[in-house]
Amino acid sequence: MSVGSSFVIRSIRPVLLSYVYPEGEELVWVAGTIHSWDAALVEVTLNDGTTGIGEAGAGIMAALAVPGLVAAYRPYAEGQSFEDPLDVGDHLRAYTAFWSRGGIASGVAGALEIAALDAVAKREGVPAYELLGGRKRDLIEAYASGGLGSTFDHVDAWAQAQVRAGFKTVKFRAMSDPATTVQLIEYLAPRLPRDVRFVLDVVQASASHPWSVDDAIAVGRVAEKFGARWYEEPCFATDVAGYTRTNAALSIPVSGIESSGTFEEFATLINARGVDLAQPDVTFLGGYRNFQRVADLARDKGVACVPHVWGSGVTFSANLHAALAHEHVELFEYCTLPNPLREEVLVEPIKLENGFIHAPETPGLGVVVDAQIEARFAFSTIGGHVIK
Repeated sequence: MSVGSSFVIRSIRPVLLSYVYPEGEELVWVAGTIHSWDAALVEVTLNDGTTGIGEAGAGIMAALAVPGLVAAYRPYAEGQSFEDPLDVGDHLRAYTAFWSRGGIASGVAGALEIAALDAVAKREGVPAYELLGGRKRDLIEAYASGGLGSTFDHVDAWAQAQVRAGFKTVKFRAMSDPATTVQLIEYLAPRLPRDVRFVLDVVQASASHPWSVDDAIAVGRVAEKFGARWYEEPCFATDVAGYTRTNAALSIPVSGIESSGTFEEFATLINARGVDLAQPDVTFLGGYRNFQRVADLARDKGVACVPHVWGSGVTFSANLHAALAHEHVELFEYCTLPNPLREEVLVEPIKLENGFIHAPETPGLGVVVDAQIEARFAFSTIGGHVIK
């Protein structure tokens, strides 16, 4: 961290955005219909007027919760001086421990840390990864993430499009029940080229109606038979014992838990041998320092670390800089579902070649959210990611 990294936060404000899908173009899958892609951003302004942008990842589902949390953090952020942007999350957690331990509150604290880093890096004229210890690689392998669909053919069409785009790993979502999910694997996996692997995401054991651990293991064995690269979130988010049992029963890596909001949650899961692949997201986890802590622990425990990335271009860029700056992170999630809030806030277009993303060179995170973007993507209460 350079000597010029100290700063004072003048003000913070929430910025809620939405991309509303045109009628007939909504994202349809077994857990419902996504009518809009929402983004809950936070803008930080430093005393010299420099601004930065962060994102609370859970805002795709609960954007309306974010403005109140920003207001609650205001007394602990505005007017506060810092020597290092990575101190922001720890500072906020220390002073708000009565109410901010985990969940979307942690995500908002992380958004403030991300925005502070963005602002300071822009002020210094360097990409954000330079303030995270410097980039460890010039490019990183990406895997295609999406795979939503209510029919096998719908999921297969998406997967084949990713293969044509050059991805060597594609991730698709489970159906709502174990038996149909097995049928999906048996249908889709043989259709992939021999050099392309797949990941099955069970979405917290299908979220609102979790499968039993026995069912999770049974489906995992089918994914294993067809050579899955890993098996994602086969149990409910709080079921550490279920993760441990499932992971022990399978030879392919079990992964999770993307929505975890604290380092301690990841430490509990990793130390229980619940996963062989950790999926921290800087926009859920409370900022860069916590991301680095999880990646360090994963490295020390022999667990892979692949960030979860599912949001606007702010989430994409924030996690990309975190990944490029840590030597243990060698793979990156690239959501390929249609979402203009991803590409249109990026200053520098995503450079994807042969399944690898090149490191950006723009100062800061390389994102811009100005009055034109705020007007064009005005927030809508139509729904966001609502699981039915």
